[in-house]
Amino acid sequence: MRTVHAEFAMDVDQEADFVLLLLPSTGHQTDETLALALDGEPVASTERESRHGTRELCFTAGPGRLTCTFDATIEGSAPSAVGDDPTRYLAASRYVEVEQLRDLASERFGRAEGWSAVDAVVRYVARNLEYDMQRSELDDGAVATLRKAGGMCRDYAHVVIALCRALGIPARYASVYAPALQPPDFHAVAEVHLDGEWWVVDATHLAPRRSMVRIATGVDAEETAWATNSRGWVTLERIAVAAADDALAEGTIDDRQERVRLA
Repeated sequence: MRTVHAEFAMDVDQEADFVLLLLPSTGHQTDETLALALDGEPVASTERESRHGTRELCFTAGPGRLTCTFDATIEGSAPSAVGDDPTRYLAASRYVEVEQLRDLASERFGRAEGWSAVDAVVRYVARNLEYDMQRSELDDGAVATLRKAGGMCRDYAHVVIALCRALGIPARYASVYAPALQPPDFHAVAEVHLDGEWWVVDATHLAPRRSMVRIATGVDAEETAWATNSRGWVTLERIAVAAADDALAEGTIDDRQERVRLA
């Protein structure tokens, strides 16, 4: 049994269209409650399914103070979201500059294959980056992150994805709820396609992968942002995220050698 919680408040200067990605992906057995309001009045929303079972919460609201509270209890695990052709996840994307890192990947990991290559990439990223939110900028891709030698979870994921793609291994980005993550927040991880399956890897090593709950999946962070809007200007006042797993013992450490599918 896992529980997840997300809430936020933001000021909206004029009517705007929103898409929120904070619902667990399809396939999970969930009991959910959602409260969405503008200046205290309920806001109607619709849900649509995107790639890999991503559930998009869509609505129009503003101007005013927009608030949202979401809670879910999740039983069991969802099937692995294999989705479409893995070759989609070999090409460069906005935050994943494959060609610019191909020489580095070849020099560092060119002799390794399959899981040995992925393990070498994850170890390299963990060793060469420092988790430091102050070094992370919204427009940073994998190249900028390596140059700064630090960043946050999304930056770690982008570097892992870029190096794996440069080695010919399909790799994609997933946003997740992560029990035991400190401080609590939305989390980002990479998935690699090997032996006909997608496997989750996380060079931050900040939370046990087996307890993570998939929210959204895409080529990089551009396709998985927790909130996007068109029209209007929004100012985020606060956000809080929490997740727990009743099967997770205190002090559990992720087994970095274990092959894990993201639930």
